[in-house]
Amino acid sequence: MRMLASLVVAGALSTVAVADDGAVKMTRAELQSFLPGTNVTHMNKGGSLRRWTNEADGTLVASTNNKTYGGAYGASSSSSAGTWMVNEDGKYCIHIDWKRVDEKWCASILKAGDSYYLGSVDPAQKIEFAK
Repeated sequence: MRMLASLVVAGALSTVAVADDGAVKMTRAELQSFLPGTNVTHMNKGGSLRRWTNEADGTLVASTNNKTYGGAYGASSSSSAGTWMVNEDGKYCIHIDWKRVDEKWCASILKAGDSYYLGSVDPAQKIEFAK
């Protein structure tokens, strides 16, 4: 009986994806419920701060302070239209058609306490969601 209980507990634990540092991977259903209407703030690898709202219809208009390209091309802040979705694998997907580059990515969302991360619990991967 004890072995059966252990197997049941082990099976229940395997249904919840626990990531590093106690973070939990949000499920597809959780993301589909949570993401519509959220205001997103994200710093990309190039140091550009970007903001957008995940509209209920899957659209967004993103703005950036353009730190990545601003110095090289003399451009400052800009905005562009895009789309967001949760794919079949339960990943948050973004597509933004910036003037100089087409940004397209998908990532798992990890929740650690009140913080959210793209793919791994790393300060460089932090993303903020607010209603």
